[in-house]
Formats: sequence, structure tokens, C-alpha cells
Amino acid sequence: MISLERSEDIEAVAPPRSTVVYLDQNKWIDLMRAAQTPADHARDHQVLERLCAAVEAGRVRLPLTSSNLYETHKVNDAPLRAAIAYTQVTLSRAQVFRGRKRRLEVEVGRILADIYGVPWTEPNPDWVFSRLFIEAQAEVDDPRLSLDISERVLRLFREDPEAALFDYLADSDDDVRRQAVATFEQGAERLRADIEVRRAKHRNESLSMRRRIYSVLLALGDQEFMIDTAVKLGLPWRCFMDNKGATMRRVVKDTPTFLIEREVSLKLEGQRGNIHINDMRDMQNFTTVLPYSNIVVAENKFINLARQAGLAECFDVRLETDLGVLLESI
Repeated sequence: MISLERSEDIEAVAPPRSTVVYLDQNKWIDLMRAAQTPADHARDHQVLERLCAAVEAGRVRLPLTSSNLYETHKVNDAPLRAAIAYTQVTLSRAQVFRGRKRRLEVEVGRILADIYGVPWTEPNPDWVFSRLFIEAQAEVDDPRLSLDISERVLRLFREDPEAALFDYLADSDDDVRRQAVATFEQGAERLRADIEVRRAKHRNESLSMRRRIYSVLLALGDQEFMIDTAVKLGLPWRCFMDNKGATMRRVVKDTPTFLIEREVSLKLEGQRGNIHINDMRDMQNFTTVLPYSNIVVAENKFINLARQAGLAECFDVRLETDLGVLLESI
């Protein structure tokens, strides 16, 4: 039986049935401030205490995204960066959402297996989470990481993932830290520029036509990777063109990562004003967390965009803007 399951996916990283809560970076900063000055942030401190107890009991987990790591890493004030990092590492227990390519590998593979009746082994329910912080970007064996990480270092990361993540966020060499931030920002800027070009080019098209156009662009952008996924399942690389492209259309429509990226991008394009690099960070976050979270607490703009796109109902996820809702939810 062919499977896209990895050995790392088999190890459970949290008790089953725990509530997955995603917090955007501003909410993490609110919790950090509540920890430092409880009297000045009484309500957020109540939330912090509730979260600490729930995490300790295994009822809640608070995984981080690559964008969370980027936002903390880019803070130039070292004591402030350490305080944010300590809050995140303590509550997340160094758990991260896996990177886009790994998520797509499973999401696309699952759909292709269903279409063609290929034997499929569903990964452990916690496959989307990792306690190796570098896997928030890509799997450790992915050549796109461009890192030469020795087995000894990986073993140390696995033995104490919390210490590894804290050291990375708070104590990285400053040149390494700045380079990591610059690399992330370059990628986000490319996405932003692409959306602005597409926005101008197709401004006069109907929403349905712009949705079709973006679906094609998504497929083209990831076609090499999708073909590789099909081949791993024993399917011919041309399968995406079957039935006049019906396979490709279904993959784009039913893959959570593609669906969210497409619908949020369309909502962004429809707004007035320029699209900013921070919008790309938030879009990447939502693409990552909506299918795999129970509660998402973030800023108004993207919560509203996700609601308008019907994504809360699509993924049965609660979208909120106020940390205080956690007092009644966990």
C-alpha cells in the first residue's frame, strides 16, 4: 500500500480531543504583557491563567506558525523578544503547524486517492503538528530549507524542543536572525506584488472569472509538486488533465490550502487601497490554521475577510477578535 505518511507523523504530540487555539502575534504580545504586569492587564491575565491550566491539563494546545516565529524573530529589542519568546514557547510547548508543502502533500494526496481509488493510509490525526520548529517552514529533509543540520543537532532539537525554539527566537546570532527575517519578507513581498499585478490586470472581470483565473494560477504555481505527489501514489503525471481537467479543478476546489488562499486573495483584491506585506503574513497564517484549529483569535481585518468568504462554516472553526472569549470557551 502506497502512503504519504511520514514516521514523524505517527508520534502523537498532544492528547486527543484537545482544543486547538491559534493566536495571532498581537494576541501573544497581549499575553506577554499580562504576564509581566498583571495589574495593568487584569482580563488578559485571567485568560493567561486559564490557558496555562488548560495546556497543563492537555485540554488546549496553542501551536505556532512560521509567521509567529518570524514576527518574534524580527523584534530588535532583545529583552522584549525574549519575553515574547518565553510566553510562546511555554504555552505552545514548541508545537508548530507544519509548512505549506507538507500540508499540501497530504491534502492533495488524499483527494487524488479518493478520485482514483488508490489505497490511502490516513496519517495520525496530529500529523499537521510538529515539535521541530524548523518544520513550520519545511520538513527537515526538504532541500528547500537550504540548511545543513547535523544529526547531532537534530537529536538535540528533538530531546528538548522548547529549549531549541527559545534559543532560536531569543538567542540567534544577530546576522542569522536578520537574514531569516529578510528571507521571509522577500517571499511575502513577491506574493504581494503578484496579487497587485493580478488585481490590476483582471480588475474588470467578474468574481467568478477571477476565481477561475486564480484557480489556474494556483495549479500552475504548484504543478511540479502536485505531479510528484501523484507519482508517489502510482498515478500517471497527466492525471490532472483527466476528464478535460476535472481532476485538477477538484484538487484546487477541495484542497483546504488552495481554497483558503484563493478565497482570501479574492477578498483582498476586492478591497480598496493597497495590499501590504503584512496582509501576506496574515493570509499565510489563515491558510495554515483554519482547517486545523477549533478557535482562531486574530485581528479584525482577516477575521472579517474569512467570515465574508464563508470559511468559518466551511472548516467549522470559531473566528474571534477578543482574547476574552477564551474565558468562556476553554
